Amino acid sequence: MAALVWSTEKGDNASAQMAGTAKFNAQGGLLELEDPSSGKTLVEKGTPIDAGANGVIAWGRWIGGQSKVHGTSGKGNGVDNGNLSTLHYFTATALPAGATVGTFTSFASTSPTVQSNGELVATGTVNSASGTFKAALLLQTTGGANYTLTVPVSGQTFSLVGVATQTSPSTFSGVSQITSTGTGCAGGCTGSLGNNVSVLGQIAGSQGTHAGVVYGFDSRLGTVSGVIVFKR
Repeated sequence: MAALVWSTEKGDNASAQMAGTAKFNAQGGLLELEDPSSGKTLVEKGTPIDAGANGVIAWGRWIGGQSKVHGTSGKGNGVDNGNLSTLHYFTATALPAGATVGTFTSFASTSPTVQSNGELVATGTVNSASGTFKAALLLQTTGGANYTLTVPVSGQTFSLVGVATQTSPSTFSGVSQITSTGTGCAGGCTGSLGNNVSVLGQIAGSQGTHAGVVYGFDSRLGTVSGVIVFKR
């Protein structure tokens, strides 16, 4: 399972959670992601940075690259395809078979990025974004997760707080209350992952020991996005 959040040079923003076959370099950075049923490449030709992997979950972001997949903002006409200005990802090697209940704390993150009008206009510091969440994901998919994330970039820190809705036995999505220590949310910040969603999460590992979250939201600076990974 993989989760992505990306922006194209056309200025389009998108995200996706999908099954995929990932190919990595020797340092654990993602080289490309393929559709496991068709074998077609979904994202490719990016240079991985901020990359990490521990055998359960892998994460990172790209410089450059190309997308051939429609995300949550896609209209079915290739709007999310093309050359990338930003891409953040995580991939899970296995998923839990049962319910997941517990508190997760972040241990790594990609550098937050800000994209505006198809250009990368600001980049934060690797491992600076952080957070915690309390998950109660049930097999009946009636659970959820309470989360608090902090994202420092461009001289200010954004905070995302919310209660996520369970969307599958091991995934969740959340509409956040987003604030900033600067002027980034003057007039309001809104989720950019579709339907005002700003957080997409995935529990990873056969015992549900790890998790990944992609975040994305629109601010006065531009669209802020990144990945945070967690363990319990």
